[in-house]
Amino acid sequence: MVLRYGELVMLSAINELREFIPDILCYARFSLMETVIIATNLSDDTRKFFLDLSQLLPVYQKAYTNNTVVMIKNVISDDSDPSYYFLREFIELRKQQSLPSYRSLMISVTICDDDQFIFKKCLTNSIERTKRNLLAKKSIETEQISLLFTDCVEHNPTDI
Repeated sequence: MVLRYGELVMLSAINELREFIPDILCYARFSLMETVIIATNLSDDTRKFFLDLSQLLPVYQKAYTNNTVVMIKNVISDDSDPSYYFLREFIELRKQQSLPSYRSLMISVTICDDDQFIFKKCLTNSIERTKRNLLAKKSIETEQISLLFTDCVEHNPTDI
């Protein structure tokens, strides 16, 4: 339904140096509760890229908090279980994608209702990702647990 009636936001594909890749057409169609992200490789070669979803952040910030949980599902290859992220984590996620020539990917982003079980699962996943990134000496800036800690330090340092 969101593909037919949703609002359109143009997105971009970037490489590891954060440079725009013109051969990948990226956009999102969104409604209040669902977003579909589509990327299509328009080149003759397989392309590896990162989705730059920063254009979605202002759209989501109007209606949701950073603690909103989203369910992420690959629409085209329906063989994997959905993943759960906090909204801002997903927007800032730097997960490399790979597309063969003239192929597309479709990612469904669904806003989850306030469910304590899903929230705890999402927070646990964020902590696990933070641990893995710390052990691998990677950045943890985009992990929700890191964002919560930073917010606490900036706004309520006496609570620590």
